[in-house]
Amino acid sequence: MKRKRRTKKQKKEPEAKQGDYLVGTDENVLVLNRTYANRSNAERAAKMQWERLQRGVASFSLQLAEGRADLYTEMPVKVSGFKQPIDDAEWTITTLTHTVSPDNGFTTSLELEVRIDDFEME
Repeated sequence: MKRKRRTKKQKKEPEAKQGDYLVGTDENVLVLNRTYANRSNAERAAKMQWERLQRGVASFSLQLAEGRADLYTEMPVKVSGFKQPIDDAEWTITTLTHTVSPDNGFTTSLELEVRIDDFEME
């Protein structure tokens, strides 16, 4: 019985351990205070922080007089009857609350958010 020898893996070039890394453009810089083990971890953390900042930049709340059981969270929605930038934006439902009460009957409350790259306020 012959044994197969393990093939040697090609060594990756070591990443630089120290330095400043920039993700995106230098127009609007956010400095992360933590020191990361390597460049890929630093870039991943920067990307995650950027995405976290993008979410919730613009928010909007609505209470519908008549409930809508067909709505669900993360559903894209359009609104109308408001200022033009609000009507033009692509909104996403982040919080949805259905309520049944003796006074108001079935109502739905919505919390909406829009991404900054989809929204431009003048």
